[in-house]
Amino acid sequence: MSTSKTVTAEFSVNIEHLHALGVVDPHSKQSLELYHSGKLNANERLYFSLWGSSELSTSLIRAKTRFAKQGEPVSSAYFIVKGTVLGIRDEEIYRLGPGSVIGLAEGIGALPHYMTVVTVDDVQVRVFPVFSISKMVKNMPPGLRGILKSTVMRTLKLETPPAVLM
Repeated sequence: MSTSKTVTAEFSVNIEHLHALGVVDPHSKQSLELYHSGKLNANERLYFSLWGSSELSTSLIRAKTRFAKQGEPVSSAYFIVKGTVLGIRDEEIYRLGPGSVIGLAEGIGALPHYMTVVTVDDVQVRVFPVFSISKMVKNMPPGLRGILKSTVMRTLKLETPPAVLM
């Protein structure tokens, strides 16, 4: 006898809203003007920044592909640009879309993947290897590093910060 599972949580930046505002290329004049206008919320601004980052490579992950497995080491973090994934951990299911980041907190904390992640449809991601994140963290201003430390500790429910954030 199987029990049905329901979605525990969802997150997605409304990219249709961004497209309606004229954001189709993070480097276009119109997109940059909108970014600096103050009309975007915090999630939209973060999405925009990661989407346009020259530090990250772009990849396409085909539908129904598992690209992270609960308990396995994290070698890269993934920022979802377009598409939907399901994160599964025990009885919890997370529906994650554009703007979601998979594996970042675990990678920084040197912990294994928190959940198994499977693509629902073809998913465009920006990929950042964990080793490059560690390099970037060392060069962050103290205030930004403090925000990252607090976020990682809260996300992973850690008592002490990861070594890279000390």
